Amino acid sequence: MSELVYARVSTDEQSTQRQTHLLAEAGLVDGADGVRLFSDPATSSKIPALERESFRELAGYTRPGDRLTVSELYRLCRDLADILAVREWCRAHDVKLRVLSGALSGIVDLAATDATTTMLVNILVSVGQFQRDLQNELTRDGLAAAWATGAKSGRRPRLAELGVLEEVRQAFRDGASVAAMAREHGVSRVAIRTAVADLMPGRSEQPVAAVIDEPRPVRIEIPGKIARHLTERDGLGEAERHALRRGREVRRGQGYSLHVTALTDVHRALLAAAATLGTDQASPAERKAYRVYAERLNTTPA
Repeated sequence: MSELVYARVSTDEQSTQRQTHLLAEAGLVDGADGVRLFSDPATSSKIPALERESFRELAGYTRPGDRLTVSELYRLCRDLADILAVREWCRAHDVKLRVLSGALSGIVDLAATDATTTMLVNILVSVGQFQRDLQNELTRDGLAAAWATGAKSGRRPRLAELGVLEEVRQAFRDGASVAAMAREHGVSRVAIRTAVADLMPGRSEQPVAAVIDEPRPVRIEIPGKIARHLTERDGLGEAERHALRRGREVRRGQGYSLHVTALTDVHRALLAAAATLGTDQASPAERKAYRVYAERLNTTPA
């Protein structure tokens, strides 16, 4: 019997570190006797599992009696239709299916045909899908309400969205080049020049309204369990991904935290993206980490 391990991340910016850690704890290290790892980097979960390149490679390698293991179910499947298709594929090829974390981790073989396993898979996957749909709906409703009340009068300047406008202006005062700052922040040179227009040679520095009114970014210490979830999660906005990439990791014993400096709106979006860790499906440690982040955000001056 071979242990077939499957991993996936959605973008090149994401890491398989959390998946590798969970798999290593289960003794599933690539290259170990009987273990074969298949990975789909930069692959959206919207692509059905059976259509992904590395999963097709895995399918060609599979033999009856093998076991397919994933660290978390959403690495393999995103909705009920996808998990049902994978379960059917596993049954057709006599392959066991196992998940190492989450609500389904206690089931020995997710591809088993007994009534109890089938019921649990259908219910738990449907609940997870419902939570994602509800979160998306609430996000859309919130944005619609903001537009209706005039809270959003147009797109914020690019650097303002990232919460680094004042940082860019100070860097320019200190001698940083426009090209270097554009590369660092992933924006155009025009965006940088616009932000520092009043600081250019021959222009007297004026406290322009855009700078005076610009909300100040705040630094919040995000617990490691939340940070890991966010860095590997699908669907984050560019401002949120940028904030996480620029975060400073601080190690404490076996754990760590991520010090992230960003606008409060970005922190709120990150907290919303980690909402599943505040539910009963999450572990006690994950729920505690979610509460800690929420409390730190709520006590931060707007």
